[in-house]
Amino acid sequence: MIDKRNPIGAIDSGVGGLTVVRELQRLLPGEDIVYFGDSANCPYGNKTGEQIFQLGRNMLTFLSTHHVKCVAVACNTLSSMVGRLRPCFDFHIVSIVEEAAKYMAESGLSSVGLIGTEFTVAAGKYDELIHQLNPDCRIVSKGSPLLSGLVDRGDFNQREINLEITTQVDHILAREAVDHLILGCTHYPIVTENFRACYPDLELIDPAYEQAKAVKAYLEANDALNPQETGSLCVYTSGDPKIYADVARRLSLSPISRAETVKL
Repeated sequence: MIDKRNPIGAIDSGVGGLTVVRELQRLLPGEDIVYFGDSANCPYGNKTGEQIFQLGRNMLTFLSTHHVKCVAVACNTLSSMVGRLRPCFDFHIVSIVEEAAKYMAESGLSSVGLIGTEFTVAAGKYDELIHQLNPDCRIVSKGSPLLSGLVDRGDFNQREINLEITTQVDHILAREAVDHLILGCTHYPIVTENFRACYPDLELIDPAYEQAKAVKAYLEANDALNPQETGSLCVYTSGDPKIYADVARRLSLSPISRAETVKL
């Protein structure tokens, strides 16, 4: 039996998963959320699979001490490891890639662009999962080695961010004139305005909403919705909590009730 008053967990390689928290707060305003962002090890996209697995397990172990009733793995890169991580824990784990892939497969698009970390693109989970449901959809992908790290710094250098966006998205458009672009890293929706300024005609797809819907559906199915009207947000990070407070304000999140550095 799930305790309704236990919190939801969310993990990410850094501040990017706060975009998922934004959608969780919109759909589930009564839920308490415990978030861990591993900024000291960001970006994950340049690490090995074994390193990413160990970092993810460390964060999930930390959240287990907070008695979470489910966890949203917001990090697209880490989501490639959920198959290995799920058997290690007794709470429900929701993968952002799985939910985004379901949405894309059901959209009926013949082709879609994907920008993500190099590991996310190389792992090919979006391609695999979308093609399982819609074999005719072509995924045109390009990995960015820099963008998530630039965003996670929190200084939002417009020239550097725009240069990295155009460098990678131009590679996609040179291969196929796609109309839709999946923002395949939770850091990217933080700079949505940069993508729109560089490519005003592209339809941007943020997987965070689909993941939040899946969390809500799981809680409803298990009679585990918190009955309170307003939930809290606690943020833990291996990096600088101030950056999280700055990004939370940028995303218009409900106030962070607690923010601190934790070394796992």
